[in-house]
Amino acid sequence: MPVVAHPKLPSLARLEQEGVVLSTAKGTDFSKELHVGLLNLMPDAALQATERQFICLLGSDENILVHVYPTTVGSSRRGEEFQDYIAKNYNDISTIYASKLDGLIISGANPSKPDMTEEPFWAPLVEVMDWAMENTNSILCSCLATHALMKYYFNIDRELRGQKSWGVFPHTVANTSNPLIAGL
Repeated sequence: MPVVAHPKLPSLARLEQEGVVLSTAKGTDFSKELHVGLLNLMPDAALQATERQFICLLGSDENILVHVYPTTVGSSRRGEEFQDYIAKNYNDISTIYASKLDGLIISGANPSKPDMTEEPFWAPLVEVMDWAMENTNSILCSCLATHALMKYYFNIDRELRGQKSWGVFPHTVANTSNPLIAGL
């Protein structure tokens, strides 16, 4: 999907150099457009890499024009350089709330406490999740955001392990008529 350079994130220039198709959306004719919010909760050191990774994934289909709206919550705990970066390049969360997004991606975060409900980002994250459940077609959670959603909506606690566990795991399909697995 060509990604619309809106707002003009510095990360987009790097992605364009790497071959991601960017568009100004002026004079283009796409049969489909997607408007996707990116709630980036990653710490300063990973903020821009997280932008690039998700935008690169969104830019993989040339037939759909994707508008990405980056935002974050709780930026007061960030360094001054990244507070400025966010102020210049990210959408305020109130702008996101006023938008009609097709979907919302919620990145992970680095927890500092064993109980994520005690994290400074918890209350604003819950507010965003509640908004997204009512106002978007889908939510994609990554890493800790998945744990947060499971805790908040289903009261399923995160299980800490000695090592980070990631990847694709053995599984069985319990309901073959579920539309999420159609065609698999």
